[in-house]
Amino acid sequence: MPSKIPGMDYALNPYTGCSHGCSYCYASFMNRFTGRRESWGSYVDVKVNAADRLRAQLRRPRQGTVLISSVTDPYQPIEAQFGITRSCLLLLTCANLHVSILTKSDLVCRDIHILKDLPSLEVGLTITTPSDALSRLLEEGAPPTSVRLGALAALAAAGLEPWVFVAPLGPYTYPSEAEALFKMIVDAGASSILVDGFNFYPAAVGRVAERLRGDRRGKRFAWALANRDAYRRELTDLVAAQRLPIAISLC
Repeated sequence: MPSKIPGMDYALNPYTGCSHGCSYCYASFMNRFTGRRESWGSYVDVKVNAADRLRAQLRRPRQGTVLISSVTDPYQPIEAQFGITRSCLLLLTCANLHVSILTKSDLVCRDIHILKDLPSLEVGLTITTPSDALSRLLEEGAPPTSVRLGALAALAAAGLEPWVFVAPLGPYTYPSEAEALFKMIVDAGASSILVDGFNFYPAAVGRVAERLRGDRRGKRFAWALANRDAYRRELTDLVAAQRLPIAISLC
């Protein structure tokens, strides 16, 4: 379907919902459109006819960029069973479209041979912290950082020039930890890094504060909540100070 996201002409979401359960997720507002009573992050609905719908739309020549996905990670664990994303990618190998994929899952590596057949591709991994412990705390249903870094290395080894979205680089991550993460990303073979700050969406603030309760990171998070401009300046200065062999920028 057409997309309102800048730079993207179409958005393809093979699934609705998400099983990653990221505490900082701003997409939880989507729950009101699903008809589900469960909390966002605890369920995934499969669009079993997504490939058929895509096939029908591709009968008309189309140009531009298709984003996979705009709301729900296309490589949910259930993708290993249903293969909806894989089926859609196979159809796109015959389309004159630029495909943009963003995921937190190493399952993307299953489809490397298909990705290499796409006429035009950019593939990115979201990695938010250098610590497996912290990623498991805040992104409990997603693969931990070390697994994502392994997927990044595999994509790079395949010549796909993957990029990394560090989003959010939350205030619970100390600057020294962020610099360590940047180095890990470079060492794994990323082509570029894009950093985004924490979105202080009320529901996300509540969930993160709860998970960090009693932890020293909780105090730093509380500081940023009360001093958002100072947190943003710190983030801006941190990114500007990096001297990496690849491009790094801030949203």
